[in-house]
Amino acid sequence: MLFFKRLFDFYIQSSIHVAIAVVCLVYITDFSTNLCHNFVYPSCVFFGTMVGYNFLKYFKIFTTRRFQHKKYLGILTVTIFSCFGFLFFFLWLKRSVQMLIIVSGLLVLIYPFLRKHGWLKMFLVSFVVTFVSVYIPFHIRNRIEPDFYINIVQRFLILVSLLIPFEILDSKTDAKSLQTLPQKFGISNTKLFGILLVIPFIILEFVKTNSSFLVLPIGIMTVLFIHFSSVERNKYYTSFWVESVPICWLILVLIFS
Repeated sequence: MLFFKRLFDFYIQSSIHVAIAVVCLVYITDFSTNLCHNFVYPSCVFFGTMVGYNFLKYFKIFTTRRFQHKKYLGILTVTIFSCFGFLFFFLWLKRSVQMLIIVSGLLVLIYPFLRKHGWLKMFLVSFVVTFVSVYIPFHIRNRIEPDFYINIVQRFLILVSLLIPFEILDSKTDAKSLQTLPQKFGISNTKLFGILLVIPFIILEFVKTNSSFLVLPIGIMTVLFIHFSSVERNKYYTSFWVESVPICWLILVLIFS
C-alpha cells in the first residue's frame, strides 16, 4: 500500500493530474462546439502544462542541490521528458498557434511577480487556462462566432470558482502580506464569491446556440467543493478531487454527446 501511495503522490506532485485536467478542458471545448481536431495540440498542452506547473512549483528546488532527493529527482526527470514532448508536438503546430502558445508561456512567467498580490494570481491562472483551452482551439479552426465569446466568459468563471478551494486551503500557510481573497475578505465571503460566479456560468450556457444541460452537474459539483472547503482539508481535496472536475466534465460530455 505504501508503494501505491507514493506512486499516487508522485502522480499529483509531478503535475500529471493537473495536465490531464487542462487537456480535458481542451477536449470539452472541441466536443461541445464540434471543433474536434487532431491530438497534436492537446498533446502539446499536456506536456506544456507539466513543464509550466513544475517550473513554478519547483524552480527554487531544481536550482539547488535539494533536487537530488529521490522525489524531486523523479519530478525533475519527468519535467525534462515533458520538455522534449512539448517541443516535439510544438514543432508540428502552425506558426500562428506556436506564437499563441509562446504568449501563454510568457503569461505564466508573470505568475511569480504576482505572488505579492495574492488575490491576482488566481485570475491570471484562470485567464491562461481559458486562453489555452478555449481561445487557441477556436483559433486553430478559424471559428470565431457568438458562442466563442460566451465560452471564454464561462470557462474563466468556472476556473476562478474552482480555484477558490485552493485559496482557502493555502490561506493557513500564505504570508499575510500576500492579501489573498480569504485573507482580505474572509473565508465565508470568499466562498460566497466563488458560488456566485457559478450562477452566470450556468445561465450563459442557455444563451448559446448549442447549449448543454451538463453545466448543471458541473456547477453543482463546483458549489459543493467550495462549500465544503476549509483550512483543515488535506492536500488531496484540492490537488486531486477539485482538479478532477474537468475530467468528470469530459466524461459526461463523451457519454451524452
